[in-house]
Amino acid sequence: MQKPENISWKDTNLALIGTDIDHKVKEAAAQGEEAWQGIGQEAGLCVWRIEKFQIKPWPEDQYGQFFKGDSYIVLNSSGSGDTLQHDLHIWIGSESTQDEYGTAAYKMVEADETLGGAAVQHRQIEGSEADEFAECFEFLEYLEGGIESGFTKVEPTKENPLFFKFRARDNKKGEVTQVPMAISSMDSGSGFILFADKATVWVWHGKDMKLMEKIACTHQGESLCTLGTVTILAQGEDDEEDAEFWDYLNQGGGGGSSSDGLSCSRSIGSTATGLKTRKSLTSKLKEFKPKIFVVPGEPRDPLEQVGLGEIIKKAMLKKPMGFFNRSSSSSSTLDEDKVYLIDTGWKIFVWIGKEADAGEKVAALGAADRYSEIEPRANELPVTVLKSGQERDGFASFFK
Repeated sequence: MQKPENISWKDTNLALIGTDIDHKVKEAAAQGEEAWQGIGQEAGLCVWRIEKFQIKPWPEDQYGQFFKGDSYIVLNSSGSGDTLQHDLHIWIGSESTQDEYGTAAYKMVEADETLGGAAVQHRQIEGSEADEFAECFEFLEYLEGGIESGFTKVEPTKENPLFFKFRARDNKKGEVTQVPMAISSMDSGSGFILFADKATVWVWHGKDMKLMEKIACTHQGESLCTLGTVTILAQGEDDEEDAEFWDYLNQGGGGGSSSDGLSCSRSIGSTATGLKTRKSLTSKLKEFKPKIFVVPGEPRDPLEQVGLGEIIKKAMLKKPMGFFNRSSSSSSTLDEDKVYLIDTGWKIFVWIGKEADAGEKVAALGAADRYSEIEPRANELPVTVLKSGQERDGFASFFK
């Protein structure tokens, strides 16, 4: 079944009140949102998927698994008692639609209202998630399909296995993305996992992988191989002798005649696309000057740039700090009657003053969409929306 033709979430502008999405979501929730009952009362993780303008609980045994064609809401509550801290995330798949994104944003605001407005809100994009989101899960796993396309979770079999590309993250965890079962999907700078069933799993290490990446990739394979022992193959180290592994890749499934594993392994070169992209991004971050804008209350009015700063590199850019060349360059002196957008280069913050006429916080998330109209790279960045008084180190460090 093919996914219906839908408009990409990236073409969405979240000025939702009174829109078609607004009415459809309200209609779907006319009897009250049962999913929010009892949320945030104790520490823990909850995940929901957007399905036809409604939210449905996501099975706990699938936490960390996301379909590329879907949008999700994740609530992470940490701490204890009266000191509970809530983070609400929406996760947007690369093939998600306007309706799914809009519903997720709307529902996130609704959940925050249930929590008394105490949550910090985040937007996460497939493949560009912030560390605070990735750390909620052991691994991130991106699957083909989604609710609109009719695709559901499929358990792999030897006749219909799954093939994943592994990518390490800075937080020493990793993510796996489902890719076509073909040698052309592979490169020597990455790890790959062939998942036939819970007793038959291969982990293949490209020759250009770093040691910690190999360890993390192997760990992911072991977590899938719950009924057997994972087979570990290393490029150029007798991996060509495992004919069954190469048969799968040559034929897109099981069975068939033995493949020439040696020529297959040697044919896999180093595209290093991801590595080049990361090096390019790191280089740009070193040169990037954070920008701060005032967000006007009228959605059609342009953002007003009011500050420009420079990043102070610390800890290999894992915890960038900076300052803005404004006299009132302190989060404690930002005007409480305004909403600000800060582009740090690696993440976008939207800060809402206590006296700001911001309406629902979904309008603040919409500020990031408005910013993407003049800065397209913003579509690929994590976004955090926080109110005055909710500042944390990651935000406060940009002000002196």
